[in-house]
Parts: sequence; C-alpha cells; structure tokens
Amino acid sequence: MTQLFTIYVYLQSLICGCSGDRWHSDFVRLRKDYKVKVQRIATVDEGILESSGLAHASDSTFWTHGDSGLKSDLFLTNLKGDLLDVVSLPVSNYDWEDLAKDKAGNLYIGDFGNNANTRTDLRVYKVQAGTMAVTDTINFRFADQEVFPPPFRKRHYDLEAFFYRSDSLYLFSKSRALFKPITRLYKMPAQAGEYDVQPQEELRLQSPVTAADIAPAEDAFALLGYGRLYLFKPASAAGKVNFNGKRYCLPIGRTGQAEAVLYLSPGQLLVSNERGKLYLVTFAPRHQN
Repeated sequence: MTQLFTIYVYLQSLICGCSGDRWHSDFVRLRKDYKVKVQRIATVDEGILESSGLAHASDSTFWTHGDSGLKSDLFLTNLKGDLLDVVSLPVSNYDWEDLAKDKAGNLYIGDFGNNANTRTDLRVYKVQAGTMAVTDTINFRFADQEVFPPPFRKRHYDLEAFFYRSDSLYLFSKSRALFKPITRLYKMPAQAGEYDVQPQEELRLQSPVTAADIAPAEDAFALLGYGRLYLFKPASAAGKVNFNGKRYCLPIGRTGQAEAVLYLSPGQLLVSNERGKLYLVTFAPRHQN
C-alpha cells in the first residue's frame, strides 16, 4: 500500500506539476521570479543505502543515513558521493527519516517515520558534536491524534521532515490521505523530555512532505515532496517559522523519489533520492539591481 501510494503521488506530480498547489494554496511558480537549474551531480557510494536525510558536517562534507530497518549508521559523504566515514550509534533505527543540525554542530536524528499512523514512540536523538555520542532522546506524540490509526482520509500523522531553529525543532507532517492532503507544522524544544506537540498551522499540499531545511540566514525554508520542491519566505522572518508570506513551487520530477534536502547557500539546495542520486537545485532572482 505504501509503495502504491508513493507511485500514485509521484505520477500525479509529473502530470500536474504545481497546478494543484497554485490553485489550492496560492503558490507561485518558482521559475516566474527565479532562474532555476536542476542538475544531477553524483551517485553516492553503494555502501550508503537509501539516503534519507542530510546535514552539514563541514563546508564540503555531509552526513546522511539509511531508512527504516537498516543499521544505525551515519555516513560521511561529499558532493562526489564518496563514502568518507561511518559512525555506528548505539540506538535503534526504527525509521530514521531526517537530520537536523544546531549552531553548536550537534546533530538531531528524526526516528519518527510513521507510515501506518500507529506509532506512539516518536523520538529524536541528539548526537553531540565532536564526540558523536548520543547524549539525549527527545520523545513526543501528536497531541491532536486520538486514534491509532485514524481513518484513511485522516492519516496525516506520518513524519519525515524537520529542522532546528533557535532552540526548537520544527516538524512538518506527511499526509497519506489521497484526497485533500495537508502538512501540519509542529514545534517542540530541542532538549530531552516528553512532549505532546500541538499543531501550529496547516497547509494543503499536493505532495507529501519528505524532508525540510532552513536557509542559512533563517529567513526562508524548503520542504521537499515527491516531484516537487516548496520554498517559503515568511512575511515576518524575525523569529518566525510559518506558512505566511511568499510561497513558491518547483516541479522536480527528474529527481525521482527524493527523500532529503539541504541548503548549501541561500540560492542552492542539495537533494538526494532513495537510490542515492544527488542533485543540485540552483535559483537566482530574474531581476537584480
């Protein structure tokens, strides 16, 4: 069922592009205001299985990890896809889905994949910079989910995307409803504890969200979907992460089942898919003074 759902959504994105998002949620085509280039640059080493999250390790290297059921390993790679290092962690990989990084260099591993909407043990592991030791576990549940699982039309509680900002983690849910799919924004402290997270906002999106990252200046953020990339520029950027302001959509069907996204610069994103292919998405304003 999960694989059929993914294929359905991906084919829909190839056929419809961003038309549904423009109609339902006031998205603007990214190419309208920006010059855009999407290019495949590499395939990661075969030792890196199902790249499902990305985070900076240095200016030129990146951490990634495998998906559910694989070893609890972090892989160090670069833009050529070389396997530079492997760090094994003493925690389970029930369903690792995304990576985030704070200003001190600590990593956060999102073990919160919830395909069937039945999990009650969602968690994030904090990995200390330098030592690469797991120092904290952040446990949480969706406060608005009362049934496990809910009816198919209300299965909005899968989760594959988050990022860090100002001592908080921002989570973006993945809908598995075929009709009127949405993403909900949640926020919780980036410190050990048990949290019931409340939805802050919700937005209708035609593609389920598979990854997220925030821009270096923290004035914009990106959500990745199957065949689509969504860019948000909140109207009030200072201290705010929300769905207000300018919203852009870019069809990126050639990237396949994309699972991870990372800002390399304000105008460049790195995208990886489940088959280990790496893509650069570069965009620059069409009209500059």
